[in-house]
Amino acid sequence: MLNSKSAALIAIIVVLMLLFTVGCNSIKTKEEFEEELPQDVVPEGDTEDAEDAEDAEDENVRETVVYYQNEAGYLVPVMRKIPWEEGIAKATLKMTIDSPEIQQDLMAMGLKALLPEGTQIRGMSIKDGLAKLDLSKEAMECENAVAEHNMVQGVTLTLAEFDSIDRVQFMFEGKVVDRLKYGTDVSKPIEPQDVNLEAGSKASSDGAKVTVFFHSNPDASYDYIVPVTRVTSAESASIETAIQELLNGPSDDSLSMDIPAGTRLLGVETDNGVVSINFSKEFGHLAQLQQSEPLVLKSIIMTAKQFPGVEEVKILVEGKEYEGGEVSVSAFANEY
Repeated sequence: MLNSKSAALIAIIVVLMLLFTVGCNSIKTKEEFEEELPQDVVPEGDTEDAEDAEDAEDENVRETVVYYQNEAGYLVPVMRKIPWEEGIAKATLKMTIDSPEIQQDLMAMGLKALLPEGTQIRGMSIKDGLAKLDLSKEAMECENAVAEHNMVQGVTLTLAEFDSIDRVQFMFEGKVVDRLKYGTDVSKPIEPQDVNLEAGSKASSDGAKVTVFFHSNPDASYDYIVPVTRVTSAESASIETAIQELLNGPSDDSLSMDIPAGTRLLGVETDNGVVSINFSKEFGHLAQLQQSEPLVLKSIIMTAKQFPGVEEVKILVEGKEYEGGEVSVSAFANEY
């Protein structure tokens, strides 16, 4: 018979053998482990490779807003992806020069280039926020006063998208000129001004200015959002003021804001960066306007997002979340 010490020793040996057997059976090769992964799970090493490839692609492209013009004379901002190169501000500006290639490029949105065909960028330097831009004489040959104004403001707005630039001194054939063909003053550095300041508005007005985003007509061949600067009767700019101006609609027939008739703004609430815009029941009919619905939703979201601190916009109808189509607006409404 075994004494108590021998029995205890045998029991320990048996337990150790069982543990070793289980451990061996649980060891799998890398191939066996990957075969057991769900199909939507990528092994860690492959994930890192995919992320590295995505980062490399992002490093080679810069997203920036480039301004163009439409047939009605409005400046239209479009988010573009610019292949990265040394002097990318100059490379971006080249995309605003009229040419058969640019015309073909912009045909999908029905837009036009800012700078006349044949314009050459003779040089550009940037120091202390000032970009000195030297253009060839072709840049002075805009077809009319509106195109001339758009050229100067659109170029300035496009370059001001870069953190290193806040004003532009235009030069032509190496010289600063006082005025262009249709009277635009370019004798001093130009700062970005209110985009598409509404006709009849006065910059010196005591009322607050807001930017409202209208959209192209539902009957138009092209869909895009157009920012318009409007001088209001309010003492200070607010989301409520801007949304109310959207409801008031554009003053120009070439633009639209196809919100159902009778819609009223019931209120605006902000909580930790989330803005809830509450409309009356009439707004619910928007879901029946399939062509206009995404443009209207984008216009509302972009109008609200111009205000600091707004991270998310919720649209409500009589206090309940709007149940129409969903629209995602990232960096800018017009992406191409």
